[in-house]
Amino acid sequence: MEITRSVKCKELKKADVVDSTGRKVGHIGDMTFGFNGTLKLSQFILAGPAWEEFLESIKVRPDRDPVFDATLIKKMGDKVYLDTTANSLKTTLDKGAIGPGELRFSKLEKMDIVDKDGVKVGRTIDVHFEKDGSCSLIVGGGFIEEKLEAAGIKEDVDIIVPGEVISTIGDRVKLLVSKDTLGTTMDDALKKRKPETKKAKDSRAVQRDVTKVQLFTQRPF
Repeated sequence: MEITRSVKCKELKKADVVDSTGRKVGHIGDMTFGFNGTLKLSQFILAGPAWEEFLESIKVRPDRDPVFDATLIKKMGDKVYLDTTANSLKTTLDKGAIGPGELRFSKLEKMDIVDKDGVKVGRTIDVHFEKDGSCSLIVGGGFIEEKLEAAGIKEDVDIIVPGEVISTIGDRVKLLVSKDTLGTTMDDALKKRKPETKKAKDSRAVQRDVTKVQLFTQRPF
């Protein structure tokens, strides 16, 4: 899968999904992820008027969400390009299912985040895809939001925690680091990116610029 630019799940859910012939087949209604030391896109669910029209044209009414394997995605960016035709998708409609170990984005984006000792530090806001295919969490709320407020930049900054810093994901996301380590890392990262965050803040009245602040660019353990 080619990722033409770093992109967030919420952006992808607004993007058109087109098949290998260039036909618009809908948009992404949800995504599922697997976690085994790293966070990885597993499947996607199609939705929207174009998808409904397609199902109607082939006289199919699936009794569950239309789930498709992420390997069908050829490229992601401003649009999601599939490596197959819309007609070929119908052959997998009855085969797709969300496994017990998979996480829906719609659930993941609301999960609490705790440190290695179980102390709540915030919550997941979004999932971030890098051009190399890696997945990270965009985090906020709680302790993380307090840190941003203290720095005077509550808005216009995405705090990104790489998947390698996650210990487990169940009813909540547990990190491999302590709250103190997370706080120190945030302070250092924000200090280094201060000129960019100031620029984003100053330009807010003109356009919506968001600075992405990546934490733990080197493994902390």
